[in-house]
Parts: sequence; C-alpha cells; structure tokens
Amino acid sequence: MSVVKDLYLKTDALFQLASQPLPKDHDERDRFIAKVDEMLAERDELIANVNSKQLTEVEKRLGQELLKLNANLQQRLAQIQAEIRANLTDIKQKRETSRKYENPFDGPTSDGVFFDKRGV
Repeated sequence: MSVVKDLYLKTDALFQLASQPLPKDHDERDRFIAKVDEMLAERDELIANVNSKQLTEVEKRLGQELLKLNANLQQRLAQIQAEIRANLTDIKQKRETSRKYENPFDGPTSDGVFFDKRGV
C-alpha cells in the first residue's frame, strides 16, 4: 500500500475519533487525549515519508482529498483544544473560589479598610 493511502486512512481514522464528543469522565478524557496524541504522532511519521516528486496521478488526487480532510481535522482539533482550555479555566476558578471560602481572611479585603483623615 502506498504511503499516501496509509496517510489518508490514518487521517480518516483520526478524524472519526476526533468527531466524537469529548468524554466527561476524567479517566476516559485522558485516554481519549492520549489516543489522539498517539495517532497524531503516527500520522506525523507518515507525512515525513511522503515523497511528493514520486507521486502518481491517483495519489495526487488522494492527496487533494487528504488536504480537505486535514482542514476539517484541524478545525475539530482546535475545537477540542478550546474546550479543554475552557475546562482548565473553570477548574482554576473553582479552586480559587474554594480557597477563598476555606480561608476568607487570607489576602487583602475590600471591606473594613480605615483611612485616617487627620494624616497623623
């Protein structure tokens, strides 16, 4: 099988995996991210093996389809990345709120500040 066909099949499998919704369970999410990362690494190796000078016409047409699929894949991976980034922001905010709830007197407060008018 040609390298371009292998690359197309690997990209299609990765797109099918990325098209699934991001799992809610933390362990499943970690496995999902690890699988996507592993498939990206395998795909990267295949891309390095493609020699564009020795492609047949069929491989060139498959390459054009591959470019379209790659654009959709990149868009979906960007959505996944944005979703993970939003989740991390939520976790940081919850952690900060929890810390403030547990120790409300830690850090500066806006109430109870006394200003001396006399300037002594």
